[in-house]
Amino acid sequence: MPKDIPADAEEISLGGFNKFVGPLYRLPDEEGRALYVFQIGPKHMNAAGTVHGGMLMAFADVAMSRTARLVTGAGTCSTVSLVCDFLRPGRLGEVVEARVRVTRKARTLVFLAAELCGETDLLLTASGTWKIGDAA
Repeated sequence: MPKDIPADAEEISLGGFNKFVGPLYRLPDEEGRALYVFQIGPKHMNAAGTVHGGMLMAFADVAMSRTARLVTGAGTCSTVSLVCDFLRPGRLGEVVEARVRVTRKARTLVFLAAELCGETDLLLTASGTWKIGDAA
């Protein structure tokens, strides 16, 4: 993983709460997966000097929600459940990449999985369910 945000990354327009976690970027799709990145900055750190777990969860949620919207064509998709496993802490300045894939799509729900990778290791795995369309 490169030490900087790739040149072909497109910044995601964020509003509300998500403005506080950004900037976040989307990369061109690769092998049927949606790709997103962000660089760990001082505002993303916890008291232990590593990336805050809530930041990784928020990034996973944004990446997975956007992917749900892309694959369904829905204007909105609401998080029903999100399960995260923390595997390694991220470090200041590290670029984190989210690789998202759809595991199943039903009429009203879409199921996704994600891996958040740092520059050398897997940081977090996530799986979740999104409601297609208006908030529940």
